[in-house]
Amino acid sequence: MSTRLLLRPRAHLPAIHLRRYATNQPQSRHAQWYSDIVPSMIPIFLLGSAIYLGLELTQLKLAHEKYTDESGRRIEELESEVASLREKRLAQAPDSTEQAPSPKKRSWW
Repeated sequence: MSTRLLLRPRAHLPAIHLRRYATNQPQSRHAQWYSDIVPSMIPIFLLGSAIYLGLELTQLKLAHEKYTDESGRRIEELESEVASLREKRLAQAPDSTEQAPSPKKRSWW
């Protein structure tokens, strides 16, 4: 009995509820535009995304390289400053390092 209900024609439903899969009516302009334009936009979207990500990766790499170069220059400046300060300190008091008193050993008992 349940199969009879499923196989029964749907003549009692209004025409607005019936789906038309194969009709001779032309598609609406809106549907035609989407079926023409959207599938062709997919490769363009993928190509644009790939180019954008490639350029962003290149920019990040160049920014990192610039930061590394600047840090290297700053380190060289600081090392030269430390070396000049050491030389200056040794030039001011050359005898102080030789005459430095040795610390006395202390014990607990």
